[in-house]
Amino acid sequence: MAAGVAVATDPPGARRAPRLLAGRGDRGSSVVELAVLAPALMMVCMLILQFGLWFNARQAALAAAQAGATVAREQAASNGAWQSDAQAAAQAYFQGLHTSLLKDLSAHAAGDPHSNVSVTVSGPLGFSVFSFFNLNLTVSATAGGPVECFRPDEQDGC
Repeated sequence: MAAGVAVATDPPGARRAPRLLAGRGDRGSSVVELAVLAPALMMVCMLILQFGLWFNARQAALAAAQAGATVAREQAASNGAWQSDAQAAAQAYFQGLHTSLLKDLSAHAAGDPHSNVSVTVSGPLGFSVFSFFNLNLTVSATAGGPVECFRPDEQDGC
């Protein structure tokens, strides 16, 4: 012992026992927290991925519907087969995207050829992060607008 340094001596075990017991109550709590929170965190990540797939498929369906609606709006006043042409244009546009986000794509054109027409594109989602739940998510998008009618100044109506 060094001179001038006082060392406090407590009876053996008087203070050490409470410190050792206090630390043992929290042992393993991190592992339990991880075991509880990890599945929830993984589920949130999978939901984010599923939403991204759904949103991307919805955007592709909407773009195809808009392409079909453009054809429908241009041809409804002058072409009797405007519905089949609009549906074919929507399907051709989707095929040109070279994506498999939607399976069994279907396009449906409807409306009054003298006022408003629309094209609806729909199909089941091609990919599911939750395949073990057997989810069958369907994506549908509709685009339309007024029929475009081009005529000379002296002609009234289409």
